[in-house]
Amino acid sequence: MRQHLKPEAHDKGKIDVILHLKIMWNIRKVVSKGDYNYAVVPEHPFATKNGYVLEHRVVMENYLCRLLTPAEIIHHVNEHKKDNRIENLQVTTQSEHARRHGYQQGKMYAEMQCPECCATFVIPRNQTFYVKHYKYTCCSRSCRGKFSRRIQLQGILPETKTAIANNLIYEFKYTPVLAAPSKR
Repeated sequence: MRQHLKPEAHDKGKIDVILHLKIMWNIRKVVSKGDYNYAVVPEHPFATKNGYVLEHRVVMENYLCRLLTPAEIIHHVNEHKKDNRIENLQVTTQSEHARRHGYQQGKMYAEMQCPECCATFVIPRNQTFYVKHYKYTCCSRSCRGKFSRRIQLQGILPETKTAIANNLIYEFKYTPVLAAPSKR
């Protein structure tokens, strides 16, 4: 479906540019399900068996006049997932989209004390025993090997239990401050 706007002469004799709009997908109905709005477009190649497609993808495809690839992610600039105005949508890659949201949420870190050498160190929380399902986290592979060997030979002694109990000092969230782009 193409719409042609006819050129009109203004008072000063200027002529408007002819605008070609091609609507790729005609949205029959918008359904709100969970966090997102879905457009009913049964003829869309990525539609579900019920004809649902994420509305923001259909809006962007209509704007770009092309299909989005599965690798292209639509980012909502104002973070409102149901605000599907074109000025609120941006096409991104998966990695860029994850990076944007990761910077906003921050990353969890843990300050820990090594049960072998008692050194204090900071490590991303996803590399600690909480996530890796170990009993403790050491400052290095060398310390982990020594501490593990000590447990194998001596068993878990009271001082070993104390060292493991004192392994985590505290957790904190680090949100980097994005620097302004440099002017060249």
